[in-house]
Amino acid sequence: MEHKILSRYPLGNPRRRWRQDNFVLSQFKAQGNDMRRHVKACADVGFDTVELGWASDEQADAAVQLCQQFGIRLIYQNMSRFGGAWDRDPVNGNDGPFYSNIYKRRMESGAWKESSFQGETDIRKVIAEKKKWTSVAGYYIWDEPFYEEQMQLCRKLTDDCEDEDPTALAFTVANPSYNPYFRWDDNAYPAYIERFASIIDPPILSFDYYPIGMPQVNETVQLDNTPMWCDLYAVKRIADAYQMPLWFYYQGVNLHHAAYFTFPMVRLCMYAGAMYGAKALQHYCSTDAIVEEDGSRLPFFEPQKKINAEFKALGDTLMAIECRHVFHDASCLPGFAPMQEYGEDIADSAFLAAPLPYRTSVGEFEDAYGNRYLMVLNRDYINGKSLHLKLNGNYRIYEVSRDDGMQYVKDDSADILSLYLEAGDAVLCRMQPADEEAFTVEYRLVK
Repeated sequence: MEHKILSRYPLGNPRRRWRQDNFVLSQFKAQGNDMRRHVKACADVGFDTVELGWASDEQADAAVQLCQQFGIRLIYQNMSRFGGAWDRDPVNGNDGPFYSNIYKRRMESGAWKESSFQGETDIRKVIAEKKKWTSVAGYYIWDEPFYEEQMQLCRKLTDDCEDEDPTALAFTVANPSYNPYFRWDDNAYPAYIERFASIIDPPILSFDYYPIGMPQVNETVQLDNTPMWCDLYAVKRIADAYQMPLWFYYQGVNLHHAAYFTFPMVRLCMYAGAMYGAKALQHYCSTDAIVEEDGSRLPFFEPQKKINAEFKALGDTLMAIECRHVFHDASCLPGFAPMQEYGEDIADSAFLAAPLPYRTSVGEFEDAYGNRYLMVLNRDYINGKSLHLKLNGNYRIYEVSRDDGMQYVKDDSADILSLYLEAGDAVLCRMQPADEEAFTVEYRLVK
């Protein structure tokens, strides 16, 4: 069988100079009372990038050296020197209620110091200091800006970062739709994402969504009623329109204090992002999920290490293919009005000939050479299940291995895609008309 080696190329906003070479597996909130053990644990579990996530000055500076030592990248954040979070006003000091309340709680707990968050916005000085460290791959400009004035400041800091070091990622993350100011109730969320992208013009478009433990989620309905699915589509649409790689923060910790929190929930959130075409999966957050603050390993360490290895194997393929469609079965957001615009009709599928089984979703992808793929996701985070997807013709089906990233023939000629998926799991398959000559595909980066 012929084995084709196809070129893929770095991705990035064409109006910016920064480019993404490889699929990114990052984590948020690398902070602890033993930074060496903590950063090493992040490297050992398979993250290639560390995000500081509100770390103290001392923790931030320690992370620079430790990431260099352990061979992983760092998105540097130090809000006492530049940038900010939420509805903070670093210029005038008129912080909004969301930031002010969190600031007060963190000050009372001792997590933040009085010296933090004083509003310096000269990122150029910081970059000049950090340039010598090859571990510093980018700068965390803002965590979820609320207002246009903040977005304008993010734009300035992003421009300054690009001028000072065009190889560094100027990173800002957008809000999810459960922010009280940007909900789906009045269709305010898509407009917010549009403003975010157009004003800041970031190198990549990142947002977060942490559904487990929220009111719409329980053991009975699971993730059927979470607007996360509409958020993913809305942000994907804007990312596509502005030609920005999509990055996605997924829930890795029991943030909302659900009655129980299992790793299949984490796995489901990761594959949900990948199914919508994300080029980076950002873990929120390693502290208290994978490691303790002193770096001691927690029960999720080993399953997280395994799934990180899976995504590293899939990475070249995921970077080479673009999501064209996402389809859900009827149990996903029934009666949710925005689904009329952000849900897709199975009739538009290039392969699927019948409605999807219960709690099943499928993403359709295509590379630059016309090769097409399906990612099939089991949205049930409690039960594994056998799936049988009716196809509109006979196809040779190749599974992309999560061990080595290579393609292996699953079925030589089939009009039904049959597979078994564990709870919250997914599989990536390449689809080829059965009457064509068989060949496998491998992607390699060309710069």
